[in-house]
Amino acid sequence: MIGVLFFIFLHVCLCCLFFLIVQRPLFCIYNKAISETPITPRLFAKISWHGLYTDIKAACYMTAVPVLMLWFHLHFPVFIVKHWLIGYEVIIAILIALLCVADTALYRFWQFKIEASVLHYLRSLKGTFASVSATYVVLAIVAVGVVAFILFAALASLVAAFDLDRMPMTPLAWWGHLMVAVSALLTASLFYVTIMGLHIRPDTPVYSYFSNIPFLNHCAVNPVYNFIYSLHISNDYEDLFQEYDPEWCRKKFEPLFPTTGIPRLQLLNLQRPNVLVIVWESLCANFMECMGGKAGVMPRFDELSREGVLFTNCWAGSFRTDRGLVCILSGYPGQPTTSVILHTTKLPHLPAMPRTLRDLAGYKTTAVHGGELNIFHKKDYYWASGHDRLIEEKDFTLDKDDTHWGARDDKVFSWLADDIISKAERGTRWYTTMQTLSSHEPFRVPYDRIKDNEVDNAFAYVDDAFGKFVDRLKVSPAWKDLLIVVTGDHGVNQNKKSSPDRNSHIPLLMLGGAIRQPMTIDTLMSQTDIASTLLGQLGLPHEDFMFSRDVLADTYTYPFALHTYNNAFIFRDHTGVTHYDNVSQLALAGGDAKREETAKVILQTLYSDLSKR
Repeated sequence: MIGVLFFIFLHVCLCCLFFLIVQRPLFCIYNKAISETPITPRLFAKISWHGLYTDIKAACYMTAVPVLMLWFHLHFPVFIVKHWLIGYEVIIAILIALLCVADTALYRFWQFKIEASVLHYLRSLKGTFASVSATYVVLAIVAVGVVAFILFAALASLVAAFDLDRMPMTPLAWWGHLMVAVSALLTASLFYVTIMGLHIRPDTPVYSYFSNIPFLNHCAVNPVYNFIYSLHISNDYEDLFQEYDPEWCRKKFEPLFPTTGIPRLQLLNLQRPNVLVIVWESLCANFMECMGGKAGVMPRFDELSREGVLFTNCWAGSFRTDRGLVCILSGYPGQPTTSVILHTTKLPHLPAMPRTLRDLAGYKTTAVHGGELNIFHKKDYYWASGHDRLIEEKDFTLDKDDTHWGARDDKVFSWLADDIISKAERGTRWYTTMQTLSSHEPFRVPYDRIKDNEVDNAFAYVDDAFGKFVDRLKVSPAWKDLLIVVTGDHGVNQNKKSSPDRNSHIPLLMLGGAIRQPMTIDTLMSQTDIASTLLGQLGLPHEDFMFSRDVLADTYTYPFALHTYNNAFIFRDHTGVTHYDNVSQLALAGGDAKREETAKVILQTLYSDLSKR
């Protein structure tokens, strides 16, 4: 009986290990277009060798439960172990299939390994599947089903061959129980050492890293292990990025973010304009000629940039909307390992531009979005940041031309124009955040000016809707008191091989009747600086925006920009650009000790502050 149980345990462990190894070539083949380096057999062997480390760890996680079941059954045969084992194998087969298929399919969109943060997307099934077609969803479900069935068949084959509950079991003497207990303890110790490692700190996925090319490292890291590892660090802030002495770090940080100062340049012809901030989905410089991007994609934006104030050297704080919203409205940097918007108890304690305008200047505040605000806690953030009125998908009548994400942008712009004109007639002083949605996967819009590129066409569609929106306001009484601020929440990666750096260059355009005169400002700045710069123009204090600077103030003497993405950062100043991976603690490009130190000081301060919010 003991021998049978041992072989079943070994069988489960080897099946899991084999399956975790087999998923790697499928991942590499499916995502090979992303890699600039051809994956030769020799390189793949190197990937597999380094990945075996996390494969074994993941297999140990998967085998721990059967070991406990079999050990308990050996001592206390009071339950039908076969049924429990088969039930566990069903669950584990489905979970492994889900993680491996999702990791392989989503990598081309996210370009990082699957982690615990994806659980937040599952809170809204509509948001989860909005970026993909029904065919894609069906194929993914079929793939998960096939993989799960094959894995379950392999796992259950040996269990089905034996009727464990009817096999004769010789009662163990006291020394037999002792030997089994000792063997169980040794097995548990072996599992613990394998999973946690023999280092001072527990092992992490970085131990499978071997290259300065992130894609090759991601090929090596096992998705199941990466997901399990991320579960226990997703809410751990206080101990992350704590590299320097706190007092030394504080002294280094303070001059980086001056929160006072007098604007050296006044952009507005009145102090209390009505303010509209448009957070344009995925808008980056690649799509507009005035920012050095493609010609002909966004002609209306190019035209309007000559009528307002265009900041040409602004860089996104992070890579997703949940981070970008907080960067813009709260002047709070995106976190490389989490997103503060997910932790709703912290949101009321963040500074917020809409709340400042409401509480200090009496503005009536509104947030407008054609989609569902329950996705990724956006509703929680909009309320917490000081918006008194929320307009979302349910407030629009949807038709066949609307997208999976919600009401199309031309419809939302039309509603917004009506609302602005109505407020002007009533003499209301107001602030509005408008978030677009159409320039997002799957990029299907009711527009076809650019027929050979659906991404460019989606941006052209929003550009057309935005231009018509501005044209309508220009001939209304609302225009003379209006300040429109347009920026992107993050960029979009059209070329999967391009660096995140290229796609984080975003525009910042201010226009409207409140603008004193058109101009171009080339000062290097970060997305987080938008809040303090705008509040400075309105003559309002912004001392509580500790990570935001007024780039037009006399205290802005060290221009720089920090962009974070999945546990990595890009830091740029007048000396150059550093692309740094926090996991391997290596510069991927532009290594520079001073820039790396400055960015790490900011991240240490950010996480210390986040833990106290």
